[in-house]
Amino acid sequence: MKLFESDDPRPFYDLVREDPHALRASFEALLDEDLPEQAYQRHLEQHTELVPREFVQNHGVHFDLVFRKLPFGTNYKSDFFYLSKSSDDWNCVFIELERPQAKFFKPKSNDLTAEFLAGLNQIDTWRGWFLNPANRQFFLDSTLADVRKPLGSNPAYMKYVLVIGRRSEYAGNDTRRQLVKAKEADDFKIITYDSLMEDLKRKYPLYIAARRNDYVDILSDELVGESMFAWMQPEQIRVGAALLDKIKTHRTNHFRTDGGKRSEVFRFVEDRLRVRNSPPEED
Repeated sequence: MKLFESDDPRPFYDLVREDPHALRASFEALLDEDLPEQAYQRHLEQHTELVPREFVQNHGVHFDLVFRKLPFGTNYKSDFFYLSKSSDDWNCVFIELERPQAKFFKPKSNDLTAEFLAGLNQIDTWRGWFLNPANRQFFLDSTLADVRKPLGSNPAYMKYVLVIGRRSEYAGNDTRRQLVKAKEADDFKIITYDSLMEDLKRKYPLYIAARRNDYVDILSDELVGESMFAWMQPEQIRVGAALLDKIKTHRTNHFRTDGGKRSEVFRFVEDRLRVRNSPPEED
């Protein structure tokens, strides 16, 4: 039995967050360049306040943790994925990135482009895979079991986000705006890259992670939260040397109880974590 004794799940909020005005300016400049999709994903991974927060419940992004290129099924990968918990259930949020230069509509028309339709089809493919109860349960049990704590037996709902294009293409045009909106559903949101720059003062940084077979590989070097270390077994987490140094030098008033022994969170995990001594593997 583990108990995370904290009334603040993000104690490092103000220590590592970026200046929102500079962050917005640098991202706007990047959006003006015609770069491959991966360049924008890398930028979001390096500046995690920009990661979408759709379907986030009252407990925020779970463990301050977002996975990059999370695999599921045989052929699928979600560009980003995170969990969000309420007292009653979980949202499992899958994010598909298309290019910011992608268009919703064909020139001088309200007909949808092939690129927008391809993004919609990708979400439908994922949704169809999860409609199979066996697929859904396998994903929850195999991919998320070590992360979906506490209340891991609570219901989980699959949610989907498509990030594509720029808002200027339909701003001021009610017909186009409604055509985009009509493609959404209760479990699916469409947002533009402009949305990622909104309300940056209220968005907090996240850990970027990769899913390995038997552990979660934290790719971030900054310490942005401690709840992951309070609830997960430390052997299920791998960190780089830079993050481990911060863990070893940080002192906190938050504790966990394990095996009847009460320990400060970071003192409990610091010698038990897996350590990555080389650059992260490319996915």
